[in-house]
Amino acid sequence: MLNRSSERQKPVVRVCRKQEESQYRLVQALLDQLRHTDGSRKVRLVETHISWVLLAGDYAYKIKKSLNLGFLDFSTLAARQHYCEEEIRLNRRFAADIYLDVIPVGGTPDRPVLGKRPAIEYAVRMRRFAAGSQLDRVLARGKLLPEHLDSLAAALAVFHDALPPAPASSPYGTPEAIRGAAEQNFDQLQELLSGTPGITQLAELRRWSRAEFAACKRKFLQRQASGRVRECHGDLHLANIVLAGRQPVPFDCIEFNPALRWTDVVSDIAFTVMDLLH
Repeated sequence: MLNRSSERQKPVVRVCRKQEESQYRLVQALLDQLRHTDGSRKVRLVETHISWVLLAGDYAYKIKKSLNLGFLDFSTLAARQHYCEEEIRLNRRFAADIYLDVIPVGGTPDRPVLGKRPAIEYAVRMRRFAAGSQLDRVLARGKLLPEHLDSLAAALAVFHDALPPAPASSPYGTPEAIRGAAEQNFDQLQELLSGTPGITQLAELRRWSRAEFAACKRKFLQRQASGRVRECHGDLHLANIVLAGRQPVPFDCIEFNPALRWTDVVSDIAFTVMDLLH
């Protein structure tokens, strides 16, 4: 149900095996409980890179994995509670009907209880929707219409316009931040592509990117100074937009790293534009 971009700023650091196993047992036990409550045909588990999502009846329960990946840190219970609350706060800005609340999970890993305290885990509770209503799937069926994109554009314009701009002293959206993110991608890709034919193409792309950065640096400064850097969605590709009736609704924004969502509003829109061009 939920997709996530996964930039790696540092090598993956996992917590201890015992904690991983305990959390996995909890998820499996919750899955069994929900199947008894809602019926096995209505309950299933979706695992992403950083979360487990339990789909049960009308609801989805998202539990963050106890991970430290450098660009995110969910390794403590307090951190997972915080980022669950951030996920609700941020996503309710445009998807209040989907994002309901944060609920504690009490009991033990083998006998967890939703809504019970003291909490041994936390879950984001969402209203479930059909996966087929995500815009990437709507588009694949040839059902994405110009009117849908007009409605999405209008909604995003209102959303972006209402956001307060980043303070002038903020590090977000500076030319240095923009260049650093691009260079980091090239550094990591160079390691992955070393010894392959793609390394030549990567070098050409890096040279092009640096030239474009130099040409656009003044514009980046102007955009930041004019208040266009705001707390946006940060991951607005088509799979993170759901068609509710005839209105496209963004969901699953970046909650775990403010540097990935505090961005120029044009960069926010670019996710959707690139997907549509592709």
